[in-house]
Amino acid sequence: MRSAGKATMSAVLLVSMILSGCAWQRIPAAPSYAAPSPLPLRVGVVLADTPASAAYGPGVVKLWEGMGVFKAVTYPYRDGDPVDAVLRLTVNGQWKGHGAGAGIIVGLTLGIASVGVGPSMTGVHDAAAALSKDAQEIAKYVVRAESTVKWGMQADATDVGNKADDLQRRKIAVELAQKLEADRAKLLKALGK
Repeated sequence: MRSAGKATMSAVLLVSMILSGCAWQRIPAAPSYAAPSPLPLRVGVVLADTPASAAYGPGVVKLWEGMGVFKAVTYPYRDGDPVDAVLRLTVNGQWKGHGAGAGIIVGLTLGIASVGVGPSMTGVHDAAAALSKDAQEIAKYVVRAESTVKWGMQADATDVGNKADDLQRRKIAVELAQKLEADRAKLLKALGK
C-alpha cells in the first residue's frame, strides 16, 4: 500500500514537472535606439486605413516620442495643426502560426493575424513612412519587420501575443528612425531647417 502511494506521488510530480516545463517562451530581444539628437522638426502623424496601421501605428508613434526621434510629434494630426511636415505611416502584414497551439495566440494578436495552429508564429509586417510638406512628398522610407516567436503549450497565450506585437512595433519604430536619422541633412534641407 505504501509503495502504491509513493508511485502515485512520483507520477504526480513527474506530470507537474513536464507541464511546468511547457510554459517557456522564446521571444527575440527587441532592438534599441538612441537618437543622437532629435530631428529639429515638428511632425504630424497620419495613419493609413489598414488594420495593421491601426494596431501598430499608435505604438510606433509612442515609441518615437520616447526615443526622441523628432522635436515634437502631433498625433493624430489634423489639417491646420502647426507642424513642419506630415508623416503618413502605413503598416501591412500579419502573423502566421505553425504547429499545435498557435491558433490561440495568433487569434489574440489584435485581429490582424492569420489562423493557424502551432508552437510558433512568424510575423511579417511592411511599414512605410512618407514625409510630405504642403502635400508634396519629400521622402519615403520602407522597412520590413520579421519576427518568429516560440512557446510551450502551457505558456500564457496573452503574454506571448502581447510580447510578439510589442517586438514588431519596436522593430518598425527603430528601423524607420534609423532611416530618418541617416537622411537628416537631406530632410532638413528639403524642409528649410
